[in-house]
Amino acid sequence: MTSPRKFFSLNLCRVLALVAGLLLTTGSLRAHSSAAEMTVATKALLKVLTPAQQSLALLSFDDKDRTHWLYVPSARQGLPLKQLSDKQRPFVQNLLKTALSQSGYLKAESIRELENILKVIEAGQGKFNRDAELYYLTIFGVPADKGTWGWRWEGHHLSLNFTIINGDIISASPLFMGNNPGQVTAAQANGNQLQMLNQEDAIGLELIQSLTTEQRKIAIIAEQAPADITTKNQEKLDAVANRQGIALSDLTPEQKFKIGRIIAEYVGRTREEYALGEMIEITATPENKIFFAWAGGTVAGQGHYYRIEGPSFLFELDNTQNNANHIHTVWRDRRKDFGYDALAEHLKLLHKK
Repeated sequence: MTSPRKFFSLNLCRVLALVAGLLLTTGSLRAHSSAAEMTVATKALLKVLTPAQQSLALLSFDDKDRTHWLYVPSARQGLPLKQLSDKQRPFVQNLLKTALSQSGYLKAESIRELENILKVIEAGQGKFNRDAELYYLTIFGVPADKGTWGWRWEGHHLSLNFTIINGDIISASPLFMGNNPGQVTAAQANGNQLQMLNQEDAIGLELIQSLTTEQRKIAIIAEQAPADITTKNQEKLDAVANRQGIALSDLTPEQKFKIGRIIAEYVGRTREEYALGEMIEITATPENKIFFAWAGGTVAGQGHYYRIEGPSFLFELDNTQNNANHIHTVWRDRRKDFGYDALAEHLKLLHKK
């Protein structure tokens, strides 16, 4: 007989089984770990950079900029894509592919491509200078199989942050992705294959629409959606999770499965072996400690917001700007963002030696 708390785990495991089956079929799980490939790719990239480019790309691991992240159009510390030659650019793409799944990589590249689309839509009348080459690579510390280092790839609507200790990826968050426009017409795409954030948004709408009247009374925390994700670009989240919304234990198996699909979309942006490990950790969380909260309208075209939150993890989506056609999403972790807890433990072990 199935124990009471297992429906969420079982449903998420069904998602994981589908993902694992696909990986085995396509052979996309590689023999070497993501971290090892990441180290090799970063070293190869540094070798093709000029000394001037290296000075822009490299910062110390302890630099305060490592935990200062942004998702708005702005100059960053780091080496912008604009300053790379055609021969150097594939090395950046290779690095991204060591960190992201195929769908995650396509989403990251589509987000950059949207800058070109916004440039046409705004026709120079917008507030910002739209430039798909103002995405910056910053490497913190020295890439090596042993030791501590990290890197960031960041620009408008995109912030990827990875922390590595002794050959293991111990953090892939904060991980922010956004789409503006949230929906792109064929004419706007100009024949480009764009991977948007439609699933993260659509499944959330499916979930809120599936709730009963009584469930909605608990899940909907505000009639008006906030103008952005509520955590914005905080460097560290509060230690205690927000418990607003409806607990997973009060959802039906079908509704829990939708939660699993949403989480899989966020976590599945990272390389498969890392994503699977994260999903397994999440499924071990008791159902009464995971909450789904909603604010705003409940149909497409109305401004809306949701979050899925457990003791450590948080997934947020906001779609309110530009008549609910401008999506912000983020994956945060109270323990793992920028490797906070792992680094603290690492320092303790070093002091004991």
